[in-house]
Amino acid sequence: MRTHIYLGGMPGVKRTRPAPSVPTICRALADPTRLALLARIGRDEVCVCDLQSWVGRDQPTVSRHLAMLRRGGLVVVRKEGRWCHYSRRPLPPPLMAMVDLAAPPVRRPRRDGCCG
Repeated sequence: MRTHIYLGGMPGVKRTRPAPSVPTICRALADPTRLALLARIGRDEVCVCDLQSWVGRDQPTVSRHLAMLRRGGLVVVRKEGRWCHYSRRPLPPPLMAMVDLAAPPVRRPRRDGCCG
């Protein structure tokens, strides 16, 4: 039996969808860039522009990778105006250890104040 994820929405109305399947989660973790993004997000809320700098990729590429992580149930997004801020869902310790070990080294971000 699969569990469901609360999607939020209108006050008083609960919408749910099936939890991601194991293959969906595995696909989300199967790319070095997605692993780097997931490791960078950590427990903090991070803006997409910071993630772009962190992995050295353009915004559309980073957004596609983040969408895959969302489909895998690994991150959540909060929109503030035109900016999207991502945070990681709590992960089981063995999965988090695997992410930390598998995350490739990435370039350090530059701070250009794009959204903050």
